[in-house]
Amino acid sequence: MFKILIMSRGNEENKETRVIDNGGGKLNNQEDKTAPDSRLNISNYNLDISNEEDLKKSWCVTATPSILHFITLIILGTSVWGLMWCAWGDNWKLGGPWFRLAAVAVIGWASGQMLHELTTLPPLLAALLTGIIARHWNILDMREYSDIDIFLRKIYPVIILGKASLGWDVKYMKDNWKLIMSLGILPWAAEVFMLSVLVNLLLDFPWLWGVLLGSIYASVSCAVLMPSVINNNKLAGGKRNWTQLICTAGGIDTALSVGVYGLIYSFMVYDTNDIYRYTKAFLAIFMGIALGVLWGSLAGLVPHSRDFYVTELRILFVLVGGLLGNFITSLIGWGGTGGVAVLACNATAATHWVREGWKLNSNPASTAYRVLWSIFEPILFTYTGTFFVVNTSVSEKRLLLGFGILAVCLIVRLSVTFLVCRNFTLKERIYVCCTWIPKSIVEIKSPIRGSPVHAKMINYE
Repeated sequence: MFKILIMSRGNEENKETRVIDNGGGKLNNQEDKTAPDSRLNISNYNLDISNEEDLKKSWCVTATPSILHFITLIILGTSVWGLMWCAWGDNWKLGGPWFRLAAVAVIGWASGQMLHELTTLPPLLAALLTGIIARHWNILDMREYSDIDIFLRKIYPVIILGKASLGWDVKYMKDNWKLIMSLGILPWAAEVFMLSVLVNLLLDFPWLWGVLLGSIYASVSCAVLMPSVINNNKLAGGKRNWTQLICTAGGIDTALSVGVYGLIYSFMVYDTNDIYRYTKAFLAIFMGIALGVLWGSLAGLVPHSRDFYVTELRILFVLVGGLLGNFITSLIGWGGTGGVAVLACNATAATHWVREGWKLNSNPASTAYRVLWSIFEPILFTYTGTFFVVNTSVSEKRLLLGFGILAVCLIVRLSVTFLVCRNFTLKERIYVCCTWIPKSIVEIKSPIRGSPVHAKMINYE
């Protein structure tokens, strides 16, 4: 009897243990209605508190690096300014000419970062507005710094074109060369031709001036549109490689603008015999391609891939080579050849590097160019904004006529783009037309007012 009671009690204990192990399972209907609900409410309450604490903690963890990043930049910027002041004296004091030059660029960068954080608009808009305000408040006028402006405008194309061509897929270009060439050349040529005709007929510009102005206005801005193309690649629809298509076709468009502008500028400014001028006009772009392919192929051979400093040397090789080529070709009167050479050089070098393990447009060289452009982009657009001047002496009729000419040329450009993409869907056509609207004018070389070059351009017929 005693043994039976012990066994019975043991079974009850085991049963109770099993109930506990099951997490307080269903003992009866009443407990089923109350106990789990009350435990669930407590758990939810604790979970809400935990989530709120995690959110606060995660925000602090996420924000701290950004805060420290900007604090670091402020300290470094202040230190550099102090160094410049100590080294070059009053020109870098508060309100000095060099201080104003640097301060306006920094404000343009900071305002662009704020605009980008608060909206989806690109930072360059705020930088451009900063330059316009600085000009009209008589804080900065880049026409007083013509030498610096000309120097910087020889650097901008090397960074912009070099950054874009490092992402070119040569295999994709071979497979789709007809579409790429048509999209890169035909809209550009149609816009240049239309602008040349209109400014000649309506504004009495010489034909050569019309082509020069057209090459400036028709240049698409890859630096502006590519971030949006990358972000909206999937939304564009279709199975097309939009990033490669827009990047390569836009690079050809920009190369044409840089090459033709440099060619005509050199043709107008440098005194040589006519045979040499026309020979140079015929060979300029081909010479740029040849030089770029040669230097890019050399960049694929040296340094060796097992060199301890291969990353740094490769970056310096293409960057210094591009800068040297652009400066030399401008110096000897082959303007425009350097920009084409930069495109060919970086595309060729990237192709060689891919074979050795570097990913296309995702390698240290691409990162270096992106960092350089993040520095020079606000400088470019801030300083460009200082050239925006409202001239009250110009009649409203002439001003409206100028805007009308630009509008007609843009319509012609987009119409040709729409026709070139005849095999695309309507949505895809509209998408490509939208990407072909942003423009850039970084290839302009502003001659110093009163210089012999300026006189030649003014008096050229």
